[in-house]
Parts: sequence; structure tokens; C-alpha cells
Amino acid sequence: MFYAMKVMGPSSSHSQAVLPNSGTLVLDRIDRHDKEFEIFVSTSQPPICPLCQQISSAHHSGYTRSLGDLPWQGLSVQIWLSVHRYRCRNQECTRKIFCQRVPGVARVYSRRTERLADIVTVIGYVAGGLPGARLLERLSIHTSDDTVRRLVRLNGPASQDQADQAPIRYLGVDDWAWRKHQTYGTILVDLERHRVADLLSDRSAESLTAWLKKHPTVEIVARDRGGVYAEGANQGAPSAMQVADRFHLVVNLSSAIERVLEERSRELILPPVAPPAVVEPRVPIAETPAQPSIQQTLQLQRRQRRLERYQQVIELREKGHSQKAISAALNIERKTIRRWLRRGEFPERKPPSGRRQRVADFADYLHQRWNEGCHNATRLFHEISTRGYMGSRVMVAKFVATWRPASRQ
Repeated sequence: MFYAMKVMGPSSSHSQAVLPNSGTLVLDRIDRHDKEFEIFVSTSQPPICPLCQQISSAHHSGYTRSLGDLPWQGLSVQIWLSVHRYRCRNQECTRKIFCQRVPGVARVYSRRTERLADIVTVIGYVAGGLPGARLLERLSIHTSDDTVRRLVRLNGPASQDQADQAPIRYLGVDDWAWRKHQTYGTILVDLERHRVADLLSDRSAESLTAWLKKHPTVEIVARDRGGVYAEGANQGAPSAMQVADRFHLVVNLSSAIERVLEERSRELILPPVAPPAVVEPRVPIAETPAQPSIQQTLQLQRRQRRLERYQQVIELREKGHSQKAISAALNIERKTIRRWLRRGEFPERKPPSGRRQRVADFADYLHQRWNEGCHNATRLFHEISTRGYMGSRVMVAKFVATWRPASRQ
């Protein structure tokens, strides 16, 4: 008896229980595939016209609806619902042909069941669009971040109607982009209920003032540190307390730390630790005035060009030009101009802070051969290669290039 019950399939009542509305839908069969279940059902709902609410028996045609449902055993579920179209015989009704409705299962034109839409809405309301879509993907519910946001906007929390009538005490104010770097609006958030209260079409003190005068119950206004919203809050709600929100506090703190570290960046670079060199007695050589090498001369020329462009930026800024205008006139990125103006002085190039060149381990030997008159980089490369050097010839040539005078070609 036990073995027979184990191999037998589930009874019809148990299979019917997996459906969204077992009183309306009738299970035909269940097919399992590698990544999903397919459930084929039909409806036992009487054909009622949605306008005049009269039952019709005049069959017109039939079609199949595809509905996503809650996952089952770690696999996604797809419901194939067979429904029909009917003709409405009521002469006074404006609807001539109507489709069967499935209340409690899915809404009109919907591609998912109501219980699946509720789950997507709740997860999207808590986690957001893209994080919610990633979480739903792990739960075998395949949807996009746009769909998650759309369902949150359409359905929202269950108490949204009551919240519309409740007074707003704690208001969050921030800007949002209609088009990035072009047109901005203002978003107003009810911080007590964690929902958007309103969207203003522009970012101005006048529009915020007008909105606050229509809502005199606001007690606290959380905003950024800009002057536009501060002026609007002072005029629209003079008795309300104004505070800086947590997001802008963190952003401003990180920007301040970044500026300080950028100004002190040269002090934060530790010199490379060189291996202890063997001190050898050297014959004193008559001191001659050091001539800059070719590489040093090129570095000085590049620094002079950067200094001239920096001075041009400062001159245009003192004349009242905006960063955007300076960027267009000098063909320099706005981020570079903003960094230069924020620092307040000419930014010197940082010294190279990469890993120490392996050729530096043979610096004493190279100095010795150079003083002996061997100035051929290829020959020096072959000599130190026999002593264990594993680098390239180019690194040796760059290392000894600083010893060549600029006048020698």
C-alpha cells in the first residue's frame, strides 16, 4: 500500500491547489522542463459582460493567455490559460464583443498573476528596481528592473490612499534630472512614510515656497547644502527646522577628504626602499656642471606647457567665465578645470609610484661600467643579463638615458 501511494501522482484536489484561484481555474495538465513548469488551465467562470454584467452564451472565438506565476521547486512557472470571446446580446450595451475575465487571477492585459505582481511590488518597494530584479532572478522570477519600478508605481503600498490624505511633517527635498546636465526638477519625499509626496517641474526657490505654503504641517525639511532650497524653505515654512540629509553629508565629507588627500598627495608617497649598496672606494673626479638629460629637458618642456594652460584657466576665471565656457575655449575637460580651480595652485605632476624597476638592482655595476666608458645600452644589457637580470633592454636604455647629456644626440 505504501509503495503504491508513493509512485502514484498527486490527486486532482492537490494539483488544483497550486493554481492561483482554484475556484475559477480548472487544471488540464502540468509539464516540467529543465528550467520551468508549464501549467495548462481553463476557466470555469461564466461569461459575463464587464459593462452590463449580463451572461452571454454567444461564443465568438478563443485564445490563450500566458501568465507568469510564483516559482515552484526552484523553477519558474508559466500558466497557459485558455479563455474565450463572446458576443454581448444586450441591445443597450455598447460592448459588442468581450473576453472572459479571471478575477483574483490576473488583471486585464496583464502578463503575470496578481499574487506574483504583489511579490514583485513588495520586493521592488523595499530593494528598488535593479537590486529587486537581481533578487527576483535568484528566486527564479525573471523580470526587468523597469518592470519592477512600473509595478511599484502602479500598485505601491496598501495604505497609499490613506497616506494621500495624511499631513506631511518630515519632508525631504532634492533635485532630480529630467535630462542629465540639462533640465532638473525637484522631488519631495515624505520621510515619515517613505514615499514620494510630489514632483516639481523645476529646481527653484519659488516653486518650493509655493508648495510649502499649501502644506503648512511640515515641521522638518531635510535638504542639501545649496542655497536654492534653503531660500525656498525659509520663505515657505519659516517655522520649520532645516537639516542636512545623510546622503549629502556623506558626499560632502568624502569630497572634502578627497581634496585634502589630493593636496597632500606628494607627502603620502613613500620613497622606494633600495637594497643596501656595497660601498667601493672611488677615484675623485673633478666636478663639472651637470647638464640636463634629454628626458629631463622634455619633462621641463611639458611642465611649461601645462603651466601656461593653467595660467590661461586662471585668467579666464578671474574675468568671470564659467567652467563650461573655459572648457569650450581651451578644449580642456571640465573635471580638470574644476580640479585646478579647487586646488588653488599649479598642480605638479606626481612622482612615479609604481613598482621599483628590477634594473635598479644593478645600478652600482652600471655606474661602474659607465664611468669606465661603456655607454652602449645593448652591451650593458647583455652584461647584466649574465649576472641575473631578467628584465628587458628597453628598461636598461631608459635607466642609463638620464646620464646622457642633452647636447649629445
